[in-house]
Amino acid sequence: MENRDIFRIYLDSENAEITNDTTGNYTFNIRLPNRKVNYTNYVLYVDDFNICLKGLTTTDLQVKLGISQYNSYNSATKANNTVVATLFNPNTASARTDDLTLTYSGTNNPNQISSIPDNLNVEIVDIDNVGINLSNANNYWILNLRVEAFYD
Repeated sequence: MENRDIFRIYLDSENAEITNDTTGNYTFNIRLPNRKVNYTNYVLYVDDFNICLKGLTTTDLQVKLGISQYNSYNSATKANNTVVATLFNPNTASARTDDLTLTYSGTNNPNQISSIPDNLNVEIVDIDNVGINLSNANNYWILNLRVEAFYD
């Protein structure tokens, strides 16, 4: 069995160090205790992502982290991939009467990363890379990440 430490990172739109709700940009300082310095490999999982789109008619969104996935490619950026979740709204009727919550679970989808960041930038954008404006009504999100850090 491999030696590993598991770190949980729970983020929400209401408690970022730097927030720009109108562009869907959030920055967090990640303060993890008991990190070793000799990790050989890191795997990131998006265990849960939930977003409330109260009154918005957003049809699609992507969650991007300011962290590149090792050995990856994204056709939009022509470089390493930073997208960790993509959600499509199944309820796009303009006369929707219920407020909408979208949920993503990627518990079994590994993302190879090069390190655990001290600062993490989260972007909520649409498929055209335009920030989702979450500043009106009661729009918010939560992101539950897990990082498995392996060592000898």
